[in-house]
Amino acid sequence: MIRPELLFFVKKKSLIHKLDPRTKLIYAVAMLFLALVSSSLTYLFQLFIISIIPLIFSKLYKELLSILKFISLFAFLVFFFNYIFTFNVDISIAMVLRLLILVFSFLIFSLTTSPDEIVLMLYKLRFPFYLVFSLSLSIRFIPTLMKDAMNIIDAQRSRGLETQKGNLIKRIKNYTPVFIPLLAISINRAINVAEAMESRCFGAVKRPTMFYEIKFSKFDFIFLFLFFIFVFFLIISNFNLHFLNLKI
Repeated sequence: MIRPELLFFVKKKSLIHKLDPRTKLIYAVAMLFLALVSSSLTYLFQLFIISIIPLIFSKLYKELLSILKFISLFAFLVFFFNYIFTFNVDISIAMVLRLLILVFSFLIFSLTTSPDEIVLMLYKLRFPFYLVFSLSLSIRFIPTLMKDAMNIIDAQRSRGLETQKGNLIKRIKNYTPVFIPLLAISINRAINVAEAMESRCFGAVKRPTMFYEIKFSKFDFIFLFLFFIFVFFLIISNFNLHFLNLKI
């Protein structure tokens, strides 16, 4: 089973990590649109190759390998069920390629963009500050919450707690000694955060300044330029009467 923490930011020194988060968001959204615009296998395969290139430069080989073990099973199920309902191999393969393109594109954003960069990006996009701050806390506390849960499970297992025996209802009941301490820890942490925010006069300024700033660099312009050049030649090379076939 895929570990949830593998879907979150991984700190590395790579060209993709250095990109502005807005650049990576533009790339992911553009790939989403491009993956849905045609059902041509040649077009989707070429777009799939383009989606692999940023992954190579991200240097996240270990994390991607673990994720691909799960995605490969899901891709097989997508192919299987599409073939059962359509009896068309081309459509089934196209759906799998779309899935892989979308996953690879948004993994670039999630694995190479830190929570702080996401917050700064949303702030730059003029989202309300309280929404940005709430999202920031949520992103920060998800890995912490999972780590607390694993520590509590290990502690309870060392005391003889059985979590894998019995039917489904029995297993859910077995996790009660995990849920209650986890809830208590979460409430206590929320109180501490609220007191810290109050002591710093949170909300006194509508648009507070940020300690860090994000801005486009020459790498961002080069990345976007090369990406749209690839896309332009991809569309030109595949443009025919069937290009806008939107069958799914």
